[in-house]
Amino acid sequence: MAKIFKPTHGTRVTKKEAMEWIDKYDQEMRPDKEKDTKSVFYGRDALLKLLGEEGSAGITFFLALKYQEAVKKETIQLVLVATSEDGTLLWGDDSATAQKAGGGGAGVYDMNFPCPPYCPK
Repeated sequence: MAKIFKPTHGTRVTKKEAMEWIDKYDQEMRPDKEKDTKSVFYGRDALLKLLGEEGSAGITFFLALKYQEAVKKETIQLVLVATSEDGTLLWGDDSATAQKAGGGGAGVYDMNFPCPPYCPK
């Protein structure tokens, strides 16, 4: 595959545009405002580890469903995977030995703080 997944991909948008899109999602995809995912926070360290993975041109964000104990239901989540310029997903080594040794690449990250219940101001 051609190297189309460039580190420069992404376009800045205005706050107004972003808020319109967020509001539309909120109205159409979150019938249960007290439990359905509105946003997900990831810490800087996780993002930098993924971006620092050898061969990483960026991060692919997958939409996923996972049971969330805090709200007692499956909710939309994000799973982050470092991605190379040719689109190869850099999953890393999932073995417990590699994780304990701090090796095996950046690996895969799922959500840290979902909103709700952890909503930014």
